[in-house]
Amino acid sequence: MTPPGSLSGSAAASGAGAAPAAVPLAAPSAPAGERAPMGAALTVPARFGPGEAGPIPISGLLLAVFLVLHLAGVSLALLDPPGFERLAEGLHRQLWLPPLEVALAAALLLHPLLALVRTVANRWARGAVVAGQRSRRAGAFEGAAALAGRWAPWSGALLLLFLVVHLAQLRLHRPLAGAELDSLLVALASPGSLALYGLAGVAVGLHLLQGLESAHRTLGWLDPTNRERIRWSGRALALFLGAGFSLLPIALVLRASLAGARP
Repeated sequence: MTPPGSLSGSAAASGAGAAPAAVPLAAPSAPAGERAPMGAALTVPARFGPGEAGPIPISGLLLAVFLVLHLAGVSLALLDPPGFERLAEGLHRQLWLPPLEVALAAALLLHPLLALVRTVANRWARGAVVAGQRSRRAGAFEGAAALAGRWAPWSGALLLLFLVVHLAQLRLHRPLAGAELDSLLVALASPGSLALYGLAGVAVGLHLLQGLESAHRTLGWLDPTNRERIRWSGRALALFLGAGFSLLPIALVLRASLAGARP
């Protein structure tokens, strides 16, 4: 028998593709001699089903692929500036680029909004749970991943702010051909803007630290044979992207400063 105040069915069972069931969420028992308040028992979805949660992990994985490609392209600004300008000019000539940019912007907006709806619904369903969630796996890295999960709303909000600023700086008014790197350096000239770019890189790393494994689990792609491989490869990718996007703006500014100081 399921005790009062708990949800029937485990998270593992609900993640196996079963349809979400509506279960009662009981309010705390009333003191002896008093009636329980009317409407104390609510009916809420036990968990998002595959069709409801699917857009969140799928959009997250697609955005992770974009981040890998984007970091590879922007890294040319440091490693091969002329090659970076050629790449930017070639991309800007493509007819498919504007629709792709609109689709990416929509995904970046849709992903956190859907995640917010899911978070609110899950907290409503767990209303009777008092203790906070903790990772059941031992190790300092597991604690960091759990902390990254708790900070996901904040890292997502920071990335949204960065997206608005980044688009306003470099996409609403496209740089002229051959001036992409100069426009990027102008955007990074402000200490506040440079700090935002660096913090956005940290937010990317934190968001992906637990998000990649979580996406595979939600989609049912995680099993005992690939769990450790997906977990650690996802964390390695999160650290790589987080460090790359955090350090690249600083490296570009330092190189430009050193070049300007030369006689």
